[in-house]
Amino acid sequence: QFLADYFQMVVQGARPCMRAYRYLRLCPRERDVFMDNLAAAFMLLDSAGGTMGMCGREYMQLLSLLCVDFPQETVHMLFQVLGKSEQEPISFTDFVGGVKACLLFEEFLAEAEELFLDQMTEEDGCVTATVLELLIKALQNQTQPDDRSRPGSRAEFADACRLARERLRNREVSETEDRISFPQFVAAIFRVLSPQTMEALRGSY
Repeated sequence: QFLADYFQMVVQGARPCMRAYRYLRLCPRERDVFMDNLAAAFMLLDSAGGTMGMCGREYMQLLSLLCVDFPQETVHMLFQVLGKSEQEPISFTDFVGGVKACLLFEEFLAEAEELFLDQMTEEDGCVTATVLELLIKALQNQTQPDDRSRPGSRAEFADACRLARERLRNREVSETEDRISFPQFVAAIFRVLSPQTMEALRGSY
């Protein structure tokens, strides 16, 4: 039954882009088989492009599916780095880097949301600026001058969230502090993550 469900998920969806998306969602990216699914998704879109191969239009459509739950400002920022023109040919290296960046940011988003909800006040659905400040400091402390790839995993990002949470236990909240919404919270974090994360992902496969 498992194999039947597996192959049914792959073949569902008439559009090559949706089928490629299903390949990428069949298993977590930490699994060894994920690279096989990644290669299959690339070949599917590359073949669908005919003699031109995969172009930027299909590539960006796929990334949009992967980022559908991201705050809009974060998607805009991410696509400024990953974006390609509609007719630009997409290499396997470009494809892997873009997909891995979106999936990695998705993992970071889940950890950031957990910290945000833990510190959020129900009255306005926001957190204090101190929460954001402490998390950014924890992330920056992880990044060494000679190691631009950090934080490069969900575990490392989770460590930074735990450190921020521990420091918040000993902080008194001021009523005059600025309030930060979740989209603002995530966008600020991704601005910190973006340079080293994208450097680590470009060309890595």
